[in-house]
Amino acid sequence: MAEKETNNRFSALKLNSVLLDRLHKEGYNDPTPVQKRLIPVLLAGSSAIVSAQTGSGKTLAFLLPLLHQVNPDAVPVAHHYTKIFILSPTKELAQQLFGIAKPFAEALGLRTALLQGGGRRTGENSILKRGVDVVVATPQRALEHMEARHIDMKSVKHFVVDEADMMFDMGFVSYLETIFSMMTERSQKVIVSATVTPRVVKLAKGYIKPLKRIELDPPGKIADTITHELFPVVRSQKEALLSWLISSRNLKRVLVFVRKKELADGVAEALRSWDYKVGILHGERMHQERKKTLLAFREGRIAVLVATDIAARGLDIPELDAVINYDIPHVKHDFIHRVGRTGRAGKEGVAMTLVSPEEIEQLVDLHKVLGEKIKEVILPDFAPKAIKARGYLFQPQRRKRKPVLPKKENPVSVLNKKGKKRKTTKRDGFKILDAKKAKSPKLRKRK
Repeated sequence: MAEKETNNRFSALKLNSVLLDRLHKEGYNDPTPVQKRLIPVLLAGSSAIVSAQTGSGKTLAFLLPLLHQVNPDAVPVAHHYTKIFILSPTKELAQQLFGIAKPFAEALGLRTALLQGGGRRTGENSILKRGVDVVVATPQRALEHMEARHIDMKSVKHFVVDEADMMFDMGFVSYLETIFSMMTERSQKVIVSATVTPRVVKLAKGYIKPLKRIELDPPGKIADTITHELFPVVRSQKEALLSWLISSRNLKRVLVFVRKKELADGVAEALRSWDYKVGILHGERMHQERKKTLLAFREGRIAVLVATDIAARGLDIPELDAVINYDIPHVKHDFIHRVGRTGRAGKEGVAMTLVSPEEIEQLVDLHKVLGEKIKEVILPDFAPKAIKARGYLFQPQRRKRKPVLPKKENPVSVLNKKGKKRKTTKRDGFKILDAKKAKSPKLRKRK
């Protein structure tokens, strides 16, 4: 039994003692499946493309082996230059990744830098001139420093593209191709994403040879630790139902997703009118505002965060009580990333989805993703009348077909054998009259 417990821990992955001590201090005891698979591959020096569920621990899976390779003996570092370069699609994701990487890098005596757009490069320039070992950057700001020759990509030994599918969605493919072309073939390259699309695979094959592919779960698989609930609701009652769910479930920290930024503002205003402490996160908010809002939400000073899908990727919110989908996203992968903010790293999570009759098309797609995993909850005060009577929108009421009455046959057909209309004759007229007499008693009496 003791041997099995040892094998389940990080010590079995042959990381240096400094990293193991830091893992213990940070509260990490057992590696996740993706960490067990990826860490040995990267320690061996191989390049890889990795896909796994959101919240599966992919960040530490690539970060730990790369840091170990840079300073395997944990000795003082004499020369500081960029050895590890990590690219992240948004400022929020870059900041979060940097926050994870910094304590582990500093434990090994390595210097770190965060490069992100939205401000002057002066402070970043001075940090890079002093020398750094680990850089986390957003694509556009990274390319600006490379073009200014503040970073020499040929000296980079390990390069990581995080959330690669999001890079494509945000139009950063040309940035990636430019950066890849600046690097040497000897450098170790890692592409990481929750969903690996054909475009991502094509990019990887074009610049990474040989390439190892590690796929732990089928693309689009949602963690089994998440409990899904669906609430049919009249569209005009969504805000009231949202407030009722937060209060009745006593949710202290809840992330609410909406499709449009205008709707995010409206929902947040409605919740504030009910005395909830609410933050807003969408693309039109200034970066500093988004940063302060996220910090306040993580620290518990804000109970509800209303966000568009900008927050659906990679963000790790500790002690999150629930994710509530105010509406169903148009793209099923967005739904997967939304609910992936809960039930992370093997912990249990709750995802609630509010659905109105107008969203029936998106609901059908959602059913294809979740199948029987989703639990229907009908609340009489909020559900549409039709739903109260018959239940869930996945099983729409079948319309009763009107009985098809047999067509009355003409006593005499005016069609020929080929089905074409023929000329009628006097004989046809007499035959019709005789048929009517046979049916009518009055005509028979006259006769």
